[in-house]
Amino acid sequence: MAATAVLWGSAFPAIRIALEGYSPTAIAVWRLAVGLLPLIPLALIGRVRPPRAADLPRLAAFGLTGMTAYQLLLYAGERHVEGGTAAMLVATSPVFATALGMLVLRERPGPRGVAGLVIALGGALVVAMTAGDGGGSHAGMALIVLAAAAQATSFILQKPLLNRYSGVECVFYGSLFALLPLLFFAPGAVHQAVAAGAGQSAAVVWLGVGCTALAFATWSGVLRAVPASTGSLVLYAVPVAALALDAVLLGALPTPLAGIGGLIVLAGVAVAATRRPPAAGTAPREPARVQQEPVTVSPEPVAASPEPATASR
Repeated sequence: MAATAVLWGSAFPAIRIALEGYSPTAIAVWRLAVGLLPLIPLALIGRVRPPRAADLPRLAAFGLTGMTAYQLLLYAGERHVEGGTAAMLVATSPVFATALGMLVLRERPGPRGVAGLVIALGGALVVAMTAGDGGGSHAGMALIVLAAAAQATSFILQKPLLNRYSGVECVFYGSLFALLPLLFFAPGAVHQAVAAGAGQSAAVVWLGVGCTALAFATWSGVLRAVPASTGSLVLYAVPVAALALDAVLLGALPTPLAGIGGLIVLAGVAVAATRRPPAAGTAPREPARVQQEPVTVSPEPVAASPEPATASR
């Protein structure tokens, strides 16, 4: 969870750097293409198994929501919103993930989980109040919130797949499906790469290797171990990394009001993640049994999940 937070947090300043020489579609093309490179050797040696035909629609939906839609919306929004502020808005993704987890996966986040997410959503609204005052535009912030909703949808789509595929396999096929609709923009992406500076191109490469390949592998490991609504709490740590890296690399600091909103978001995750200790004489619950309940969404029998690939993405 910590590795996922740091890797995804580094994406926000990297996007700001890349946008100086690339369009949102070009960044998405290169990020997905570069992210696939470390996975191709694994596919050639059989570490990426062929998907079942029945799973292709879900794999495609996972890639199109969590990679294509998320990236395009986020990049377009970051044209008008600073990286740290964007990260705090993306942290609203657990609000959507929890709602979808309750409706689709029948997960129960509990009163503390719901209260924490409501607090975090309030913090995001405080951040949105900074629009036009150095925090960014309302249009840019709206695009980033839509990106958060797309990301949360992909979490729910991916979780049943992890009962049959490793995290690397999910990311490999998700990236393939995500890249297909963007191939139309590939010629323009190549032209922009020729004209871009070294720092901008390095940021794009890092987005593919670190923020896509490696980060999605670590995130898949999180989803294999915990419910989607609980695992998505890792996103609350992403703004901390993003704000720190934004300040170090770009010298950008959020407005005071945005900082207050970010603290409220983090307070929300503290409430959601804190569990009440069991009463005296009461045996504590065994979370592993809860987490290993069969997923009820998939109409097909769930096979034993394979061991995740150990190679970094």
